[in-house]
Amino acid sequence: MTWLRTLILPTFLFMSGMGIYAQRTTVINHFPQDTTGKNLIPTKTAEHRIVINYYEPADTKQLDQFQDLVSSYLNLYIDKCALIDNGDVKLKRSKKETKKDLDNIVIGALEFYEYEKLRDFKGFSKMIENKINSIEALDFNKSEFAAGAADAESKNRMQKFYLQKELSDLKLLVNMEVGIYGDDNLMVVSSSDETIIDEDVKQKIIDQYTDYDPNKPLEPIKVKLSDESIALINFKDASTLDGSGVATSNSTPQTDDDFAAQVLQLLEANNSKLDGMQQQIDELRTEQMKLWQQQQDDKNLAMQKQIDDLREMVFALVKMNTGESLATTGPDIVKPGKSESTVTNLPRSMNVYFGKASSDLDASSKLALNEIVDILARSPSLKLIVTGYADKTGDAAKNLLLSQRRANEVKKFLASSGLPQDRFITKYFGDRDSSSENSNDRRVEIEFVR
Repeated sequence: MTWLRTLILPTFLFMSGMGIYAQRTTVINHFPQDTTGKNLIPTKTAEHRIVINYYEPADTKQLDQFQDLVSSYLNLYIDKCALIDNGDVKLKRSKKETKKDLDNIVIGALEFYEYEKLRDFKGFSKMIENKINSIEALDFNKSEFAAGAADAESKNRMQKFYLQKELSDLKLLVNMEVGIYGDDNLMVVSSSDETIIDEDVKQKIIDQYTDYDPNKPLEPIKVKLSDESIALINFKDASTLDGSGVATSNSTPQTDDDFAAQVLQLLEANNSKLDGMQQQIDELRTEQMKLWQQQQDDKNLAMQKQIDDLREMVFALVKMNTGESLATTGPDIVKPGKSESTVTNLPRSMNVYFGKASSDLDASSKLALNEIVDILARSPSLKLIVTGYADKTGDAAKNLLLSQRRANEVKKFLASSGLPQDRFITKYFGDRDSSSENSNDRRVEIEFVR
């Protein structure tokens, strides 16, 4: 059997007066290509139940649910794993412990929610370890990163933004590896069979095995035949095999050598057919591998695009502190004399508010978003940072997912108006910045960035 995940006690017959012990319930997990059978013979029990669960690979919806669940815990941990101490980035736990914590989050989720898998999660790759090392090695005191900062507060803000970008890169990498692991290993129950064997059925099976005599003649089976069938049975077959393997009538019997040669020809012909079928199977596997590789390349390109957008956001924030982009004070972020945009008196940001535990846009929110669409249409160089939040109501992990849905809902509305999606950068922080059940915290903040 290929993958038998549940330990099944061996079952033997009563022989020479020796008794056998069995479980009262046997559970068998049956995966694709598994050859698990049901012919277990439990003994010394009044009733025995055999349950067989049949598994199949998880579909797209189930994989997305698994990805959202694990990603929420990973993102929550990564957001709080590092801090800045006098310009030096420090991990709250050691590099080795941080990597181990990330591994345990995935392993713990698989075990706690009882996900079935073909192979256990062996931990994140060396690439994740290298990224953790690079974050721990950050020291803003040894670089000119914040050289254009106007004051200490601006310098600290720029350092926080850069650290946040590095942590976002780490999130993208771990979520990518979790997604690949789920695609290859996650299994779900497709159906179940249950069989109950009591004492009577058990005894009949045991008697059938113990009383079997291989030398005993088989009992004849009475079959009623028609006269035509009896005539065919009594008819002497004089047909032989020709060189093509087709049976032909021939009054001259063939020799044993001729018959052996014809059988050999048949075997060679069948072997050629099997070789052709194997070649077709190999070609199909090659095409499937190419398709899978193309899908992985598309995923990697999309993730790289998000990383590039985050880096562009950091560059925009650096320009902000040198006077080349957003104003540091006042409601107007458009500098006088700029010909790139016809929009003036543009605020630094706008908020869209949501109902409790809701990610639906109401009429007033859609009206405000339509105004933003008009602003972006008249300012091609303008981009948005869309950040989702939630209040302290309920569980932190669920609030993180809720803030993500709110940010995605706003982005979806803006994109449906015809604006390219590369003009939006989405983030979500859950209830991280909330201290109570405050309606003002149930929002999406939209920041304008050049």
